[in-house]
Parts: sequence; structure tokens; C-alpha cells
Amino acid sequence: MEQELTRLWNRLSAPFRRKRYREPEIALPEEKPRPRWSSTTKVVVGVIAFVLLAVAFYIFRIVFVPLIIGVMMAYILQPVVRLIQRITRLPHGTATGLMYLILLALVIPIGALLMPVVIDQVVFLQGELVDFARYLNTLGEDTVIVLLGFEFGVQELVLQITSALTDFASSVATESVAVVLDAARILLLVVFTFVIGFYLTRDSDKVVDWVYGLTPPAYRSDAEALMTEINGIWSAFFRGQIFLSLIVAVILTLLSAILGLPRPLLFGVWGGLLEFLPSIGNMIWGLTAVIVALVAGSTHLPLPNALFALVVFLVYVVFAQLDMNVLIPNIIGRQLRLHPVVVILGVIVGASVAGVLGVALAAPTIASLRIIMRYVYANLFDLDPFPMVGAPSSPRQEREAEVIRLTAAASDGASAQREEKAVT
Repeated sequence: MEQELTRLWNRLSAPFRRKRYREPEIALPEEKPRPRWSSTTKVVVGVIAFVLLAVAFYIFRIVFVPLIIGVMMAYILQPVVRLIQRITRLPHGTATGLMYLILLALVIPIGALLMPVVIDQVVFLQGELVDFARYLNTLGEDTVIVLLGFEFGVQELVLQITSALTDFASSVATESVAVVLDAARILLLVVFTFVIGFYLTRDSDKVVDWVYGLTPPAYRSDAEALMTEINGIWSAFFRGQIFLSLIVAVILTLLSAILGLPRPLLFGVWGGLLEFLPSIGNMIWGLTAVIVALVAGSTHLPLPNALFALVVFLVYVVFAQLDMNVLIPNIIGRQLRLHPVVVILGVIVGASVAGVLGVALAAPTIASLRIIMRYVYANLFDLDPFPMVGAPSSPRQEREAEVIRLTAAASDGASAQREEKAVT
């Protein structure tokens, strides 16, 4: 009975009940896939971007020197900053600022102390050149000097040296304002270099993440392997090169003092700096030492200048062999694995492109380009680029076996060095 009354009530009250409002259904348009660039569009855009980048690099090429040096500073100092951060528990930015304050506290006093020494050495070399010209004037005009099979007229040498000294003095007198402006520009570039190095050191993790973010996800493992290989080359070069330069500076200072070359400290520092120039640095130092020995002689060895120059040349040859066969392989290692002819050609190209900086960075740059070109070559011919040992066309098993052999050899060498240190 109750159910019948409920149904009757619902039937009678249905016209008076408020109907629910339903929003009208709107048909949304189907999402169409975003159009992809065609191969032609990609090629055109790529060529235009490449041309614009090349023009921008040429116009703003002055910024590349402080930028490259800043990157080098960040790369070298980053492990030191992380060590400070672990010891002091400071944030990364604070540890970076502390590191650069320490660096400035070391560089500024050293620069202030070395500047008078450098000026004194330059004045000394100028004086030696003037004395040599006076010595030549004491000889007859028809006197001929035979050096290494070449004949040089005394009068011609006197005229050339006098002309060079006159041009130098006149340029200093007439271009003193330009010299001051150039000094100010160099100082400004040094400040910019320190600022760039500071920010790159502080934000190194962000820079690395940004570079990896530019890599397509499917190729990030390849990019990581390539970066690991390239990082091994540059870390071996920078850290090993600094240590090597210090050792070479000490050795050449001692050798110069023993032989009696004038200003042995200058020769030692000069040799240490030239160690950054692969293959040709030793030759430049040897040529400088032989010329000074031939002109000035020894300070305490009772030898004629020509005989003393021959002794200096022989000592240079022995040191060059020690440097190339003992110091460089054991300190820097064989990470670069470049033939000397390739290094010399790279030095010539680097000098024409970037001057002294190009010469100093020629070897690791060539080694890095070799890794990249090896990867490109392997992908062009559907070969396996990894591991980066041996020819890409070699079987993978042979290259993996070579990696194991090289790793074991490096481990044995490190163990032998630790045992030698423990014994000493």
C-alpha cells in the first residue's frame, strides 16, 4: 500500500518538479599532430645558423681568449673547490668565492714581486745585445763569422742589430700612449677572465646539466661516454702539465746554474713556461740557451764561447730526451697518443688561429677532435664507436680486451709507484 502511494505521488508531482540543467555537449576539435620540419627546411635552417654563428664568432672573437682561459681556470680549480667544500662544509658558491680570494691573494703579490725582475731581465738582455754589437764593431768590416756552416758578415749583423734597437727605442718613444692603452686593455681582460672563471666554477654543475639537456635522450649515453673520454684527455693535460712545468723549471734552473748560464732563474722559469708548448717548447729553450752561451759565455767555466755553446747544446739534447721519454709519459701519461708530426702541424694551425693560446692547447684539442671524428666515422659506417680503443672496424671483443690490458698496465704502474714511494 505504501509503495502504491509513493508511485502515485511521484506521478502527480512530476510536472511540478524542477528539471536538472544539463550543459549542451560541445564537440571539441580533434588535436592534429604538430607538423614536422622537412629535411630541406632542416638543412636550410642549419646552414643559416652555422653562417650566423661563424659571423658572430668572428665579430666577437676578442671575448674568446678570456672565455677559454676562464673555462680552463674553472676546470682546474673545480676539484680544489670541492675539496674545500668537503673540509669546511661550506656551500658551493661560498667555497668558490673563498678559492678565488686565496688565488688573488697569491697572484697579486707574486705579480708585484716578479714585475721588477722581468723588467730587469729585459734590460739585461738588451744590454747583452748592445755589448754584442759593440764587440762586432771591434772586428774588421771584412770579417766573416761561420756558424753551423753559414757565413755571416760582421757589418751586416751590426747594421741589423742597430736597426732593431733603433726601431725599438723609437717605437717606445712614439707609441707610449698606445702602450699604456694596451696595458689597460690587458688589465681589463684579466679582470674579466677572473670574473668569467669565478662564475663558471660556481655554476659548473648547471653548465654540465645544460649541455646534457641539449642532447637528445636517445644519445645521452653516447654523449656521456664521449665526455668521459674528452675529460680524461684534458684532465691529464692540465693537471699533469702544471706539475711537469714546475719540475722542468727546477731542473733547468739547476742545470743553468751548474753550466754557468747568466740569470739561471730566468732560464728555469722560461723553460717551465715553454713546457706548455708541445714539441717546440724544448727547441725554443735550447735555441735561446745556445745563443746566450755563444754571446755571453759561462760565468765560471773557463771555456771559449763556441765550445761552451756546444756543451750547452749537448746538455739540452740530453734533457730533451729525458723530458720526452721519461717526464712526459710518466707525469701526463699516454692519454693523448698523438704522433709528434701531428702535434707540430696542430701547433702551426693553432698559432695561426689563436696565437700562443692556440699553440698551448693544440695537442689536447687535436686529441678531443680525434675522439669526436672517430664517433662520427663509426656512425657513418654503422660501426660500434665504443670502447674508444683500436680501429672502429676492429671486432668489439678485441677492443674490450685491449681496454682490459691498458687498465691492468696502468694499475700495475700505479702500484709500482706506490711501492717505490713506500720504500723511499
